[in-house]
Amino acid sequence: MKSWKLGGMAALLIAAGFIWWQQSDNVADAGNAPQAGADSAAQGRGGATGRGAPPAALVVARPVVNATINDRLQAIGNGKALASVSVVPLSGGLLTDILVRSGQRVAKNDVLALLDDDVQLIARDRAARTAENAAVDEARLAKLYRTRTTTEAELIRTRADLADAELALREAELTLARRSIKAPIAGIVGLTTVDSGNYVTTQSEIVTIDDRSTIIVEFWVPERFASQIAVGQEVRATAQANPSRNHAGLITAIGSRVESDSRTLPIEAQLDNQNDSLRPGMSFNLTLNFAGQNYPAVDPLAVQWDSTGSFVWRLVDNKVERMPVQIIQRNPESVLVASELVAGDQVITEGLLSLRAGAEVRVQGGAGKRPPDERKKPEIESEASTTAARP
Repeated sequence: MKSWKLGGMAALLIAAGFIWWQQSDNVADAGNAPQAGADSAAQGRGGATGRGAPPAALVVARPVVNATINDRLQAIGNGKALASVSVVPLSGGLLTDILVRSGQRVAKNDVLALLDDDVQLIARDRAARTAENAAVDEARLAKLYRTRTTTEAELIRTRADLADAELALREAELTLARRSIKAPIAGIVGLTTVDSGNYVTTQSEIVTIDDRSTIIVEFWVPERFASQIAVGQEVRATAQANPSRNHAGLITAIGSRVESDSRTLPIEAQLDNQNDSLRPGMSFNLTLNFAGQNYPAVDPLAVQWDSTGSFVWRLVDNKVERMPVQIIQRNPESVLVASELVAGDQVITEGLLSLRAGAEVRVQGGAGKRPPDERKKPEIESEASTTAARP
């Protein structure tokens, strides 16, 4: 009995709700009738346009410029003298005198120091006496041979003795000469490492001599510059000890192979040092200039990516077109790309999310239209430098 009553009450509630909904819908239709009439009138006046088209996207554009890379190389090198020797005696003995001082300029074959030579003088005199006697014997036998009072064999033996005596004399004179220590090259004398009275051997260094009229600078360049380096190419150098002064030089030698451990190529350059302001062993900063490679440079914000790769939106007559690009180099202020872009093109940097190929846009600031020949603007170069130093 209770179930029957509950079911009846539920049916009454549903019926009441349906009647109320019908009445509310009729009231709403009556209220909307004037508005519908107004909309119809407006359509009659303005044409059946439906809802208005969405406005063109607002974007920001930046120009493309030309940038140059690999046009300059900066390297660090070490200087050495044009010629440098450590002078040692050619024979051992007692050092009796040093004839030069540190910093003195000497010519080739100047005597630098002397060794005791008493024994060598005696040997030279003995060899000279022997050679003199042999010469007398040869002359006497030659005269006897002409009168047929001696044999030809005796004359030949005497002449052989004379030749041996002359060779012995030359050897004695050479041994005596080597008691004088001479400069093998012209240059500046360095520090002396021994004093008079010391016994020296053929391994003892007496002094050093440097020909620093020209400084040779050794440095290394990355392998990508190997094909651009040539003998005779100009180089600018500054000594780290005096960076305010520039020195001009020429490349004089290039290594025959790239070093596999550092991927660099060894180079030598010569710097003139007639005023003697540079020293062997100094460190130098070197700069070489090249023709370089030119690429379009765009704002980093302009580069976009999708499944096909990187691209930019180029602006032409207030419409955008997609331009594929290959990234060559990233810099803080620009990205260098390989593309059909040219200097003067406008690329979109902001407002990129809603862009589609061929879509019309509004450019902030009013840019976007330009004459076709504006693309041929003068190049604006952006130098890129590389520092190379041997590890």
